[in-house]
Amino acid sequence: MKVIVAKTAGFCWGVKRAMDAVLEASVRNDGRAVQTLGPLIHNPQALDLIGKRGVAVAESPETVRDGTVVIRAHGIPIQDLRGLKERQARGELKIVNATCPEVAKVHHKIKKWSPKGYFTVILGTHGHAESVAHRSFAESGSAIVANMAEAEKLTDEQVKKVLVVAQTTFTVKDYHEITDYLRTRAGDAVFENTICEDTWTRQEEAERLARTVDAVIVVGGKASSNTKHLAELARKHGKPVQYLETAAELDLTAFTGSETVGVLAGASTPTWLVDEVVDVLEQLGDGPSRWRNFLQAAFGASFLMAIGAGLMTLGAHKWLGLPLGWRYPALTASYVIAMYLLSPFLDPLGLGAKGPARARFLERNQRILQASAVAALGLTLVLAATLGSKVLLVVIAACLVGALYKHRFPVGARVFSLRSIPGSKDLVVSLALASVAILLPVWQEGRAWDLRTFAAAFLVGVLAFVRTVIYEIRDMQNDQIIGKETLPIFLGKAATKVILLLLLGSLLAGTLWLTFQNRQQGHPLAVALVLVLCSAYPVLYLWLFHERFTTGRTRFELSVDFSFYLVGLLAIVC
Repeated sequence: MKVIVAKTAGFCWGVKRAMDAVLEASVRNDGRAVQTLGPLIHNPQALDLIGKRGVAVAESPETVRDGTVVIRAHGIPIQDLRGLKERQARGELKIVNATCPEVAKVHHKIKKWSPKGYFTVILGTHGHAESVAHRSFAESGSAIVANMAEAEKLTDEQVKKVLVVAQTTFTVKDYHEITDYLRTRAGDAVFENTICEDTWTRQEEAERLARTVDAVIVVGGKASSNTKHLAELARKHGKPVQYLETAAELDLTAFTGSETVGVLAGASTPTWLVDEVVDVLEQLGDGPSRWRNFLQAAFGASFLMAIGAGLMTLGAHKWLGLPLGWRYPALTASYVIAMYLLSPFLDPLGLGAKGPARARFLERNQRILQASAVAALGLTLVLAATLGSKVLLVVIAACLVGALYKHRFPVGARVFSLRSIPGSKDLVVSLALASVAILLPVWQEGRAWDLRTFAAAFLVGVLAFVRTVIYEIRDMQNDQIIGKETLPIFLGKAATKVILLLLLGSLLAGTLWLTFQNRQQGHPLAVALVLVLCSAYPVLYLWLFHERFTTGRTRFELSVDFSFYLVGLLAIVC
C-alpha cells in the first residue's frame, strides 16, 4: 500500500498558537485554575491531553473561576469578552486571548462596516463558535448563510446595503457561488473574502489528492467545520472516504493492501493522530515499500545524524591539523547511533514519551532496534579499544552518562534524575559529542591544548546543543503535554531562540578570528565561508520551519543535522 499524506495535515498556525498559549498558561499558573471558555479547538483527543495538564473547560462566562482564562481560537462574543475584562480589572482573572488572528480580522471588518449601516451576511455554519462570535460585532443586524438555498431566502431589505464575510473555514467554492449570486441582487455591497489562506490551501490539496488516489482518509474531530469540508470535497470526486477521529476507527476490511491511499487532516488535528493512522495503514502493505518505510522510521534519523557527526569530526580534525583517518569519525558515528537507538528504551516515562504512533512502532520493533543498538555499542567499544586504553575508558564513561542520564536515583526521601534539570539533556549531548569527537582525539594524539582546540570543541558542542534545542522547540507542544522540562519550556520559546542566536554568533566570531589569525592551513576565505554556513544554517532552518511553513507537514524536508555535514567541508578546504 502506498500512503500519501497531505503536506498541510496537522495544526494550522492559528490552532498551534492557541495550543501554545494554553500549554504555556498551564505551566505558569502559580497554582491558580486554568480554563478555556468553551472548547479551545474542535478535537476531542487534543482537548483530552490538555485536560490532563489541568486545563478545564468553562462552558459559559458565568462558570469561569478566578485564575486564568484562555479565549478559544474561534473567538468569543464581544459581550462575553467585556465581562471577562471587567473581572480582570478587579484582579479576579488573567485573560490569555488565543483568538486566531485570522478570526480577529473578520471582527475588524465587521466593526468597520456595521456602524455605517451595513447588514452583515456571514457565510458559515449555524451555531459554530466562530460565526456566533462574528455576529456579536454586527450592530446593524446579521444573518448566517450556510448554503445557496439560505442565500436565496435573504430579503431585499437585508441585501440593500450589505457586508458579506465568511467564516475562516468556509469552502472556497461555495463562497464564490454564493457571492456571485448575491452580486446580482445586492445594492450597496461590500464583499470580503475572509477565508484564511490555510483553509483554501488545504481544500485545494484535498481536491488534488482525491483525484489521484484510490481512497481517502480524513482525520479530525467530528465537530470540526473545516475537517467536514475536506471530507465533502473528497467525496465529490467519487472516491471512498473514511472520516475518523482516531486510527481505532479505521475500517481495514475496505483495503486489499495494494491501493494508493490519501490522508487528509483538519486544521485542529494534531499530527500525532495523523501519524497513528499512517502507521496502521502502512502495516497493510508489503514488498519493497513496506521495508523502505520501516528502514526510514527505524534508522533514518539516527543514521542521518551519525553520518553528519562523523563528517563533522573529520572536518574539525583537519581544521585542527590532526592526522586524518577513518577510526575517529567511525567511533563518533557508532557512538551516536548506539545512544540514539538505546535512548527511548531507557526512558522512565516509557515509550509513550515519543508520542503514541512512535511508541507503537518502538514496541512492535523492539527486538531489532535493541539488537541494532547493542551492535552499534559493541562496535563503538571495539573501535575505542583499537585507539588505546585512554580512549576506551573515556568512551565507556560517555556511554554510561548517556545510559544513566534518564535514570532516577533515590536521594533521601526524594528521587533525583539529571533529566529533571531543564536544559541538562542539551548540555549532556553537546558535551558528550564534543568529548568523543574533539577532546578525546586531541588528548590521545598529544596535540596542544590551545585556543584552536577549545574553539573546535566549542564548534562541535554548540552545533550539537543547537540541534537538540531546535528539535525541542519543534516538539514543544508534545513535551508540554507529557510534562517534560525542556529548555524551551523552562525559559520560553523567545528566550531560548535568543540564547541560540548568541551561541551561534559567538561561535562564528571566535572561529573566524582564529581562522584569520592562523593562515597556514587552507585558504582563509574558503574556511571562513564554511564557518559562516555552519553558523547560519541552524538560524535559516529555524526561520523556515517556524515562520514560513504551516505547522503540519513541511512543504519540503530539511534537517538541522545538515549543519554537521557543512563542518565536514573543512576537510576539503583546509
